[in-house]
Amino acid sequence: MVLSTSSLDDARVPRPSPRHAQAPELVAFGAAVRERRLALGLSQEALAHAAGIDRSYMSSVERGGQNVGLVLAAQIARALDIKLAELAAASGL
Repeated sequence: MVLSTSSLDDARVPRPSPRHAQAPELVAFGAAVRERRLALGLSQEALAHAAGIDRSYMSSVERGGQNVGLVLAAQIARALDIKLAELAAASGL
């Protein structure tokens, strides 16, 4: 099966988690990520690179558009040099 370039590009674009996008917990987690990132003086791109994820996905996480799984949340916390429990506590979870 041959995929067109546009379908490959579509696969790389983060899609919001429609069922949970903008849930208060996701918005709070994203705000805690953003606050920590800014306190460390990191760009979104630098954080995304350190966490091993796409920058546009990181942007969506910070806006509360992604229902982040445990593994990805741990990767983000490591990239922010903070324990996942501390990041969750900072978000009020």
